[in-house]
Amino acid sequence: MMKKKIRQIVIGITFLFCGISTGCGKGSAEENIQAGMQQIQNHQYEEAMASFETAVAENENPRLIARGRGIASLGMTNYEDAITYLTEALGYSRFIVDETDYDINYYLADAYTKSGDLAKASEIYTNILALRPKEADALFLRGKNSLLLGNYESAVADFEDALSINKDEYELRIEIAGVLSQTGYREEGQKYLSEFLAENEKKLSDYDKGRISYYLGDFESAKVYLEKAKTDDSENTILLLGKSYEQLGDFNYATSVYKNYLTQHEDAALIYNQLGLCKLQSGEYGEALSAFNSAAAVENSGMEQTIAFNQIVAYEYQGDFRQAAVLMKTYLQKYPDDEDAVREYEFLISR
Repeated sequence: MMKKKIRQIVIGITFLFCGISTGCGKGSAEENIQAGMQQIQNHQYEEAMASFETAVAENENPRLIARGRGIASLGMTNYEDAITYLTEALGYSRFIVDETDYDINYYLADAYTKSGDLAKASEIYTNILALRPKEADALFLRGKNSLLLGNYESAVADFEDALSINKDEYELRIEIAGVLSQTGYREEGQKYLSEFLAENEKKLSDYDKGRISYYLGDFESAKVYLEKAKTDDSENTILLLGKSYEQLGDFNYATSVYKNYLTQHEDAALIYNQLGLCKLQSGEYGEALSAFNSAAAVENSGMEQTIAFNQIVAYEYQGDFRQAAVLMKTYLQKYPDDEDAVREYEFLISR
């Protein structure tokens, strides 16, 4: 049951217009708000909420306090609270729309999306686009929601408009291809990448060509390009190189790729986590758990939820259902909105 739902990465919150919205690094007098925003970036959400409470007591900017509370609530997966706070923040807006208004609206749309109200989120993106028709992020996100709602033609129209704004942005193409693949349109998604690679192969870096090849499912080519690119000592390069070898069934070489990197980068939680996933696939469950434990020991990695889930997976693979159930109970106290984990906990306590 859980073995099909191993977590590879955790999607973090994107901080839009940080300098404009919070005075980040600009010496603002809103000290408690700045402290709260820094704690959010460190994934210390409860501490951030305490800082915002202090900011209220010291009469700091109420708009930014409500914004900060909304973002912290998003991080804690309290989506209804996030919607309440972010709506409050918009209530402080002046007649003239500024950057902070757009910023808050993006967070609010994200909260609606994560709460399951895709239509409301799309309405917010439409409002943004009414004022900024060339906002590629809003086009992509509205298109993504349209696709999830079953509106393929509307989604593609938004994707095409977003790409017309950022013609050379292959990161956006990867995102579009991923969403299309997840919703049953794999071939249509890969077309966005294959055409871009054919048109730009000569000017792309080895890493870029390797990354696109990986997402196209051409793992042999990805391996070749990424081997050339790994001299840049990039965590992302190492991650994709190792995963390419995993996809080709060479778990031993993938393991060596990860371990060699970790000898020089002991705080690379992402690589420890992937090493653990690799070990699970090769049936070395004790080593997998050890890798996940090493990932968990890295402070402020931003992967705490993913790693905690994968530790539970490792215990289950080992047949230690009692320990897995104990850890899952703790996990759900912290992440109660994880529906997969709720179902898995019911399974574990029945063992």
